[in-house]
Amino acid sequence: MSGARTTMATEELSPRPPGPPPQRPPAHREYLRTRATRLLSAGTYLDPGYRGAVIRELLDSRFRVVAPSFGYDAVSVLAHALAARRLHRTQWAAAAGTAAAVLLLMSSGVLSGPLGVVVLLWVPWAAAYLRRIVTLHILMTRLRESGPDGGFGGACPSHDKLTSELARKIDQEQASRSGLVFYGGYRPFVGAGLPMREWSNAQLLLGAPKTRIMARKGENGLPPDLDTVERRQVIPFTVRDITGQVAARMAADLRDEAHPDERIEGLTVEQRRYTTAIRTNDRSTGADWSELPGTDDLPGVHWREDYDAAREYLCVRVGSWDEELVTSIFVGFDIRGNTLHTEFYTYVLGPLVKDFHLVDQLPRTIDGRLAVRLAWDMFTTTVRWSTVLWLWPLWLVPERFLPTWAVPWIRPWRARRARRAMAAVLQADQMTDTSEFGLGRYVNPWLNCGAVASVRELATSEHYHHFFQHSDATKYMEIIERRLLQNIRAFLDEHDVDLAEHDRAQTNILLGDNSQNVFGGQNSNFGYNYQPQDGRSS
Repeated sequence: MSGARTTMATEELSPRPPGPPPQRPPAHREYLRTRATRLLSAGTYLDPGYRGAVIRELLDSRFRVVAPSFGYDAVSVLAHALAARRLHRTQWAAAAGTAAAVLLLMSSGVLSGPLGVVVLLWVPWAAAYLRRIVTLHILMTRLRESGPDGGFGGACPSHDKLTSELARKIDQEQASRSGLVFYGGYRPFVGAGLPMREWSNAQLLLGAPKTRIMARKGENGLPPDLDTVERRQVIPFTVRDITGQVAARMAADLRDEAHPDERIEGLTVEQRRYTTAIRTNDRSTGADWSELPGTDDLPGVHWREDYDAAREYLCVRVGSWDEELVTSIFVGFDIRGNTLHTEFYTYVLGPLVKDFHLVDQLPRTIDGRLAVRLAWDMFTTTVRWSTVLWLWPLWLVPERFLPTWAVPWIRPWRARRARRAMAAVLQADQMTDTSEFGLGRYVNPWLNCGAVASVRELATSEHYHHFFQHSDATKYMEIIERRLLQNIRAFLDEHDVDLAEHDRAQTNILLGDNSQNVFGGQNSNFGYNYQPQDGRSS
């Protein structure tokens, strides 16, 4: 068949949308057409496990807060996941309906037994074949990279379950426009990926020496004691002051006032508060879980030490590789006992799984040769499935002990199982009642509705696909880290704080990962799981 006829046929096979697409708010549309959004949407057609995870996280678990978006649009991903599931259900409904009709005709004597058996075997194959044709058509046209002749433009298919209210909820929560992020697991920085590096600093806020000559003088030629050095009075400042000024300087130095050739275009600087989201149904107080809890921090109390307290961090994020690689740095400040405490956490969202990139390697149209090859591949797939059913005990055997011929048959299913295990770790709720009398049965019912994982994190590859992706993640971390230290130093200098301790700690942190005690804490790499494609440790 020709490419044009095949395109017309696949348009007729595509399920008709039940109505107009949901109305969506105008804000947060900058991520509609990113590469990450397109590949995640394509992944819902390519990976049934991921498709189910998206629907469970965004639709079935709508009581849960959506994780913040880091370079993708969750509404578009959910819309394509629902469309892919509808296509899958249409296949089985058509096959089951046709099979029932064939059985009815066989029982009435209209069809002979041998012919009916042949039709019963052919109908499921034909339904699966048509579904593959339609899926390929969607990937080749609507989800391919945009160009002068069309492609992905950010539009998403409509579905009766993707209502305007649900789309608005996802938009608002993933954008975190209020600056408040509700997390439900152990880690507050949900949606940012996996941790890469951290350090902390506790610095005494001592006044700067009035002159360098006086600071160097001491009795009998000995260095002066810190308490005897004549110092300036430190200009008082609050956590809000240092956070706001450092945020403004980071945005100006790296984006707004930087030279066009040196500007980081994908840089965002935000101040966000992270808190838990526990809904309780306490009839004694009339409280219910119809609304998300708000923060009740006392005025003037920063980083209140409580399970429900919200902590504010400065989030500096760099989306590179068209938002497929996202490096996020979270910086927190606190002042206790005339001591400035600084926390620095780096998280990285690595590239998407390599299977999702297949959408960029497909041909433009479906021709007769591709249609015949698709039919042959379906036949070989049937044979493979039959073989795998006999080889299922080999799934439990480590790959190094498997015979060479069995590895290609087992590896795809083992990789999918590993992805499901990763999703289970991110979404696990490890709450158990170990009290002697099982008192957990009598407490007020509660519901943890905070975000525990994003649909973007569930599709992150275990390996970098390109050498420069690995180097860019490290590059942006070091650039932001260096600028952060410089801006903190400038702020402290303006407030007449002694910089000697800061300079020593800055030198240690910039020496690299070989320094163990940095900023009064630990400078640690987390043993990041990402590895280059050649398997060497990163």
